[in-house]
Amino acid sequence: MKVRRDIASIPKRSAADTWREIVKLITGSGSVDAASLTAAASVMESLITDEHPARVPIVVKGVGSRLVIYCLFGEDAMDAEMDIPKLNWNPTAGNWAMSAPTDAVDVAWMNKTLKERAPRIAVHDVNAAPAEDEDTVTASQELTIDWGALG
Repeated sequence: MKVRRDIASIPKRSAADTWREIVKLITGSGSVDAASLTAAASVMESLITDEHPARVPIVVKGVGSRLVIYCLFGEDAMDAEMDIPKLNWNPTAGNWAMSAPTDAVDVAWMNKTLKERAPRIAVHDVNAAPAEDEDTVTASQELTIDWGALG
């Protein structure tokens, strides 16, 4: 299952503020390699500035559901709420990986930089990204399962 979050970005938030909100969303107690997210900031802010996450998501796979993060830009960002619904799990609390879209010309240097600073993160050509699946769950549809109640 996938869970989706939309985050208001430029002009409502700078690329740096957008990345900080993403990091805040996906980290918490028990996050593994959280410092690598800070180390990846310059690369991630660059692709956010290029507005690629408007149509191809930043994807976090690891613990729990797959998380797809889209950024909203321009009028869409201005119309969006600043609050981002919290997740009911910590996607970086174990073995996790992140992928993000960028221009084909930037893939090689960005991946080289990320390999040195944040090896759990990789970028891909924005035009070669897989289509979004049908199983995306929005914040309003997200479920919390009480395992104790299941007996």
